[in-house]
Amino acid sequence: MPTLTGNYTFQFGDNGTVLNTDSMGMPFIDVTSVSGLDTAPLRMSTDEHQGTDGTYVDSPYLSMRTVVVTGTLYTDPSDPDTLLDSLRTDYNSNVVRPFYFQLPNKPLRFVNGQGGGLQYNVDTNRRIGITPVQFSVLAGDPYIYDWPATSSQVSVPSVVSVGMHFNMAFNLGFGGSVPNNGTTVFNAGTHTAYPTITLMGPLVNPVLVDAYGITMSFSITLSASDQLVINCKNKSVLLNNSVSRRSSLAGLNWFAVPPQSFESVFFSADSGTGSATVTMNNTYW
Repeated sequence: MPTLTGNYTFQFGDNGTVLNTDSMGMPFIDVTSVSGLDTAPLRMSTDEHQGTDGTYVDSPYLSMRTVVVTGTLYTDPSDPDTLLDSLRTDYNSNVVRPFYFQLPNKPLRFVNGQGGGLQYNVDTNRRIGITPVQFSVLAGDPYIYDWPATSSQVSVPSVVSVGMHFNMAFNLGFGGSVPNNGTTVFNAGTHTAYPTITLMGPLVNPVLVDAYGITMSFSITLSASDQLVINCKNKSVLLNNSVSRRSSLAGLNWFAVPPQSFESVFFSADSGTGSATVTMNNTYW
């Protein structure tokens, strides 16, 4: 869990060192500038118009985002390297983590990235406990998200029994059904958001339908201890955090929520008493 408490503070990972704190104790890092929290670079291709002036510009997608933090480390001149050793390890890691930042009058936000390194010089400034530093975070995912995510859960409703009953089997249905049950989340951001949906068993052949009529139907049986995670951004279906079950999804449909829009997800299954949890972050350019 991030521990930012003031404006213009920054933290890489839930347990990372908080930069730009108001604490007067040493060591601390005074951040002087941050780049890369504006629009991520556009991924562009161009082609000349034939027979007329002008150029066709195609730029529907974003490229990776690089965040660069510049600041000054203030420390006891007798020990300038203990914190630097920790930060160098932290910002050299290729493990993708949230880079959190707090701006005035805005929710806590983050980008997902891996360390791009820590740069600094060993010079005479160390005699007075000063080391200019620069950190970078490489975000392959260019979106900015609000923290925490919005989460809403819905359970499979009870079977509704209607119609006639017979003491024999027929190759037809006579009115027993599991009706749809729904839940709603809201994308308050400026970019399309992609929810993650977690199905908990027991469930047989779960079906998800959203407010735009997109259907995600799964041919799978989940036991009471099984968990199926559907990531609509990465287009992945993972069973128990280890095994891909992408092939259980019929078709190529994935949920996407436009900015400033609600997403209602309706949930049903052939049988079972499990649940579906819809998790989504407000998403920004």
